[in-house]
Amino acid sequence: EVISPGTVIISAAANCNDITKVIEPVFKKDSGSIYYINISQDDFKIGGSSFAQVVNKIGNETPTVKDATYVKNVFNTIQKLIREEQIVAGHDVASGGLITTLLELCFSANGLGAEIDLTSLGEADTVKVLFSENSGIVFQAKDTSVETIFKSNGIDVMRIGSVSETGTLKLKNYDAELNLNIETY
Repeated sequence: EVISPGTVIISAAANCNDITKVIEPVFKKDSGSIYYINISQDDFKIGGSSFAQVVNKIGNETPTVKDATYVKNVFNTIQKLIREEQIVAGHDVASGGLITTLLELCFSANGLGAEIDLTSLGEADTVKVLFSENSGIVFQAKDTSVETIFKSNGIDVMRIGSVSETGTLKLKNYDAELNLNIETY
């Protein structure tokens, strides 16, 4: 008997107007800052997460999407910035949470790493901020002018770090600091 994890997987297909404007899920050296958007607009909760499953728990609270209109606004703004070649890399935050997303963005190039400070996200519990599966996105932008575009569209975007050539994901959240060797992970 096969027991599958209690995770729903939804597959979808969509129209792509220009395949030359596809963003890959790998940070680029010397190509701008790293940003985070909590699309869910919810607090960080680990109920129902991969992390909760690993520690044999379910949890009492799961993150939810607070406003579908906000999701649409974020999506449309990101798409516009991709077409304008302002976004150079990106990855959704889903299964595994922010820690998985950040590691995956470093995996595809040798010697690639990042220096990330999550303190601005406002969650002092580092386990929650790294492993909650709030709908979100991490992306690398060509320059800081995207901040003005997001803010003018009512989108809460946070600059969380920069790409490095150390082969290490350096994470800071308030007083907690982690240095993760990309090759090891």
